[in-house]
Amino acid sequence: MKKILVLIIALAAAIAGGYFAATSFFTSSWEGTWWGVQDAGLNWSGDNIKILETFTFTSNGDSIIVDQKVQRGARELTGDLSGTAVRDGGRLTITPADGSSPVSFSFNRMNHTIETSLTNADGTPVVLKKVSDSDSAEIEKIRSEIVRTAQNPANAIDTTISHDDNE
Repeated sequence: MKKILVLIIALAAAIAGGYFAATSFFTSSWEGTWWGVQDAGLNWSGDNIKILETFTFTSNGDSIIVDQKVQRGARELTGDLSGTAVRDGGRLTITPADGSSPVSFSFNRMNHTIETSLTNADGTPVVLKKVSDSDSAEIEKIRSEIVRTAQNPANAIDTTISHDDNE
């Protein structure tokens, strides 16, 4: 009788654990705002160039609306990866609104991060994490650092290279 009781308890624990693992695995959501920093490397003036990437994924029936914002220098721009996406298990295939080739992101269910098709200067993928209340200060610190780097006079881009002095 004790063996049967132990077996029933073990079986119940296994079923409960399996249910918890399965629901955690299959209900992880892409929805919400995710962020990461692309390390673009050193520029010619020796500054480490970073790009703040934020993606907002909003469910729209069978597809997902993707809104990418990119902090480059002092401006926040709409990113090239804004568009629509479809979910395929642990992957999200984004079709950019500008008609460029689709790209895939993958969701890491173990640490709840998204590995993007964007790469850092060292070739590693840019990893996104979901924005939480505690991230706001870190995001603003990075944004300020990017703006400050862009304001360095050595990083100014001279757009007058083709300028004719006789005009």
